[in-house]
Amino acid sequence: MNILLTGSGGFVGKNLKRYLQDKYILLTPRSYELNLIDADATKIYFEQNNIDCVIHCAVAGGFQKDIETTVEDNVAMVENLLKNKKPDTRLILFGSGAMYDKSRDLHKVKEEEIGKYVPENLYGRAKLEIAKLIKNRKDVVCLNIFGCYGYDEKETRFPTYAIKQVLNNRPIEISQNVVFDYLFIEDLCKIVEFFINNQSTDNIINITPDKSISLTQIADIVNTFGTTPVEINIINPGMNYEYTGSNSRLLNNYSPVKFTSMEVGLKKLFDFIKKTEQN
Repeated sequence: MNILLTGSGGFVGKNLKRYLQDKYILLTPRSYELNLIDADATKIYFEQNNIDCVIHCAVAGGFQKDIETTVEDNVAMVENLLKNKKPDTRLILFGSGAMYDKSRDLHKVKEEEIGKYVPENLYGRAKLEIAKLIKNRKDVVCLNIFGCYGYDEKETRFPTYAIKQVLNNRPIEISQNVVFDYLFIEDLCKIVEFFINNQSTDNIINITPDKSISLTQIADIVNTFGTTPVEINIINPGMNYEYTGSNSRLLNNYSPVKFTSMEVGLKKLFDFIKKTEQN
C-alpha cells in the first residue's frame, strides 16, 4: 500500500513515519516539496504518484502561531486532497478538541456537540470547518486529538518539560492546574494503523484514553523517576478549564482497545529523553 503522509516533520507525523515506514510504502514530502494549499501543485503530485491512502498531519498556523489565513489555508489543504485523491482512497486526518471551543470547560465532550460553539481561536475554527466539510463522508475519518504526548514532542509540552526539569534537578512550575486527556503517541499510531485497514461506522471520532489526568498528577509521576524529587510550584490557584473528550465512539469503532497507562508512557518518554540527552 502506498501512503501519502503529510506533515512528516511535525510531532505526530514524525512518529507515524517511524511507526509505519517498515510496513508500508510511504511518500513523505515536506511542505517545500508539496504545497497542499496550491491546487495545481497538489493535482500534479497525485497525477505523478499512485496513492492508496492519505494520512494528513500537515497544518497551517496553530495555537502559538495563528496567521490571518489559518482557517482558509487549512480548509484549502483538505479540499485539494479530497479533489485529487481517488474515490476509494482513504483519507485520515486529525481534528482537535479545540473545535469544541476551549474557552469553556470541556468535560468528556461528545462528537455530537461539534458546531454548537464557535471557537475563538483560528486553529479551532479551522478544525471545525474541516469537520463540517468531511461530515458523513465514508472515504474520510477525522480523529480528534485532545492531548498527545511522546517522543520528539516540543520541549514546551508539559510531559517533556516536567521530565527535563526532573533530569536537571530543577523545580516544575505549573501556571495553573488543569485536567487533560493525554494519549500516548504509541497508542495514536496503533489507532491510525487500525483505520488504515478498517472501515469505521463513524467518521469523526475523539481519540482519548479512558482516564483523564491533571498536570500536578503528571508532575507527581515524573518525580518518581528521578534520583531526587523536585519541587512542584503552582503559580495560579484553582483549576483552569478542563479539556477532555468522550471516547465512546472510539471504543465502538476500534477493537480491541488497550491504552498505555500514564505511568508506563511517561516512563518510556523519560527513558527516551534521558538517553537522548546522554548522547
